[in-house]
Formats: sequence, C-alpha cells, structure tokens
Amino acid sequence: MGFQSINEIEQFRFDDCVICELVEEPDKVELVVDALIVCRNNSQNTNFTESYADTAKIRFAGGKIAGGIKDGFKYYDANEVLLSEVPDTSLDEEALMRLKKQCAGAYLYDIQKEQDTDGKVCFVLSIEFIDEEEQTMGESYRLFVPAEKVVVNWERYLNRVQA
Repeated sequence: MGFQSINEIEQFRFDDCVICELVEEPDKVELVVDALIVCRNNSQNTNFTESYADTAKIRFAGGKIAGGIKDGFKYYDANEVLLSEVPDTSLDEEALMRLKKQCAGAYLYDIQKEQDTDGKVCFVLSIEFIDEEEQTMGESYRLFVPAEKVVVNWERYLNRVQA
C-alpha cells in the first residue's frame, strides 16, 4: 500500500533529493524523486526519526508551472571584493519548456509553500544542475507551481538519515 502525505511539504527535507522525472499534465505537475527525507514529525513517518523514502512521487494537484527564474549570482575575490554580478533572469516560454525536459538528474534542493496577496497557494521548487565539466554545482532555477494541494507518495522507507 505505501505511504501518502497530504499538504505536509514542510515535513520533508531535500538535502540529497534528485529528480528522476518531471511530468506536467493539464490538471497536475508530478515529480518522481529519489533520496527524499521524511522528517520525524511527518504524520506518515512510522520510524519516528528522519528517514529516506524509497522513490517518491510529489504531485501538485490542480497545479501548472506558471513561470520560472534562473538564479543570478555574485563573484567575490578572497578579500570579499565584488568582482562581478549576474542578476536573476525570468524564463520565457521556450526556456521554460527546455528546462522541464532537462530536469532528470538535477537536484531538487527545496520546495517552499508561499501565499500570494489573494491567499492562493504557490509552491516554489528550487532546482540545481551539476556542471559535468567542472564537477561542481551549476545553474540553479526556481519554478512556480500554483496548486490546490501537494501529495507525496512512497512505498517504503530506506535507511535512516545519519547525522
């Protein structure tokens, strides 16, 4: 049967979380992820300690990717003098479509639940890619997903998280 957590996205950690697949359908956005950490105070945590979930599905019911931003950055020298700065960049439709297709293998390092001034809920997905050439963290993005609710399903627990 497995486990199902509804509207408890704050009760998960994304330290090591990797996206296996991102699917957008007319009435939902779904992520298949590995290495999702279920916090000890999650209603579905039977281990009562932080544990990794087996491959999990994160479904944003009634959701659609409404937009995205490529995160900017600042470069400093060893004396903390700013050398250069690249501002955040909004993604146009074409860039957003490309990003959705390239998400497999990227890190999902956070999901934040926000409310706009009308009280509507929007989930902000923070995604970071690996720079294969330099073997370092590469470009990072934020995707905005307004949704009615978020449902996380997984079949079993794996190892407990080591401190």
